[in-house]
Amino acid sequence: MNILHIEWKTRIKSLVVWSAVVIVILGIFMAFFPSMQTSGMQDLVNTKMNALPQDMMKILHMDSMADLTNIDAYFAYVFQYIFIAACVYAALIGAQALIKEETDGTIEFLYAQPITRTSLVFWKMIGNLLSFVAFWAITFIASVILVLFLKPSGVNSGNLVMELGRVFSSELIVAVVFMSAGFMISAVLRSAKQASPVALALVFLTYILGIMAGLNDKVDFFKYFSPINYAIPSEIMDKGISGTNVMISCSVIIVTVAATFILYNKKDLKV
Repeated sequence: MNILHIEWKTRIKSLVVWSAVVIVILGIFMAFFPSMQTSGMQDLVNTKMNALPQDMMKILHMDSMADLTNIDAYFAYVFQYIFIAACVYAALIGAQALIKEETDGTIEFLYAQPITRTSLVFWKMIGNLLSFVAFWAITFIASVILVLFLKPSGVNSGNLVMELGRVFSSELIVAVVFMSAGFMISAVLRSAKQASPVALALVFLTYILGIMAGLNDKVDFFKYFSPINYAIPSEIMDKGISGTNVMISCSVIIVTVAATFILYNKKDLKV
């Protein structure tokens, strides 16, 4: 449990910073929503959207999106980019979790304690997962407050909260996929300096695969290698996350977590 306490203290600063940045960015973009209700803005948005090529609409995940003058559709459009940032954060804290002890030199202290490598990995996973869940809960609460505050009169608050809950719960599964993959990567990295570029590459390369799948039917199978595309907010609000995507996500989490324990137990630590 000492490892859990240490890990939580280590992550609290980044948790506060990431939460604050996400809330500010989300608040800024959501603040533009009232202007979307004016007839002039509605005409402008509709004209611009109709002028976009269909392929561009697919890239922006707007091909199946409802009217952006609706609060739920507008939030879904804005939040898809926040979700990408959240996946980067999840992958980053996973990729840093194990290797930073070797880079900082604290692994020598931990190695001298009566704790096995398996226990070390387990408690680090729990600590990082709890910190991300806290970040996600803060983001959810902020999103609910913003949406309820900005919603037009006559829109059912209960339905909006349920839609947001469905989006956040589905996307949490995908974020944990990136975190678990980050842990596996952290078990083989040789320096913490490699963690950030590897985490960014992991998220954006898989995201690009999803875009390619949407643009070319010949590589449609790429969508299964793009976790972000499992939980696009507008699609989750419309029909929820598919059972196949949930099964793939859970399978990836199980495999990468198991691989992390195996790889870290075999790794030659820099002590």
